[in-house]
Amino acid sequence: MNLDERRQTAETAGKYPPQVPAVVERLRAQFPDAGVSLEVGESAFSAPDAFWAMGGAGVEHGLAYQDFFAIGMTDRIRAAHLIAFYSRQLSLVLGAFYLGAGLRAEIAGIRFEDWVRLHEGREIAGKRYHFHLDRLTAVPQESEGGNALERGFTAHLAPVVAVLKRRTGLSSGAQWRLAADSLAGAFLEIGRAIGEEARGMAEALAIVRRPGSPLFSEELCYEEISAIDPASSERLSRQYRIRSGCCLYFRTEGGSFCDTCVLLEPDDRRQRLAAHLMQNGGG
Repeated sequence: MNLDERRQTAETAGKYPPQVPAVVERLRAQFPDAGVSLEVGESAFSAPDAFWAMGGAGVEHGLAYQDFFAIGMTDRIRAAHLIAFYSRQLSLVLGAFYLGAGLRAEIAGIRFEDWVRLHEGREIAGKRYHFHLDRLTAVPQESEGGNALERGFTAHLAPVVAVLKRRTGLSSGAQWRLAADSLAGAFLEIGRAIGEEARGMAEALAIVRRPGSPLFSEELCYEEISAIDPASSERLSRQYRIRSGCCLYFRTEGGSFCDTCVLLEPDDRRQRLAAHLMQNGGG
């Protein structure tokens, strides 16, 4: 966390419920690929409807940035990657406040900014979405809680899905499946980070299994993968989110199927995930 972020956290500590600064710090420390700010000058951000306007910089810059990840992308593939990329970061921010503090956060502004990430000890220049949050309201802890978060998530994404469909031709259904996958993956990560993995998965499934929701999916699920570490003979185990949508990466130049791709045969997928589990020592 840099000096400005520390100052902002200290300044907002007395303006919000006491758990809010802790959630912000957790996001910045554990999920730095999603930027988040409270109580900042709105001139640095664009309102969501303006940011995602057809022909605007938000749409065009976001699509163009997806070429960073693969060669030979079409506009439809760029859109698939963009909706997965964006909805993951949105899910991390909204999910962190919901799972970690029982709060619903509203997005007041967005910017697409330069960001440097660490990968295998090396700094890699990239981009991320940075969210300026507005009202933070308590969410009921009964079954309506998940519905409230779902309504906010889908209301925010609906114009994004619509503009990407018009701009690239990628269907709404394909985009919503990728958004549901991103939400389920983010909830698993957040739940694991706060020591409530089972709850994170249950909350996500309650959202994506609700009939009538644009996020509804019967295929999306979690699967526990186990393997024996050949070096230590230790039994390793980890939960993985199994996708219901496809990012189309396999259609790019030199691309392949992701390890959790919906298009893989279940046994092939399990072998891939077991190999991943052993390679990462269960982490």
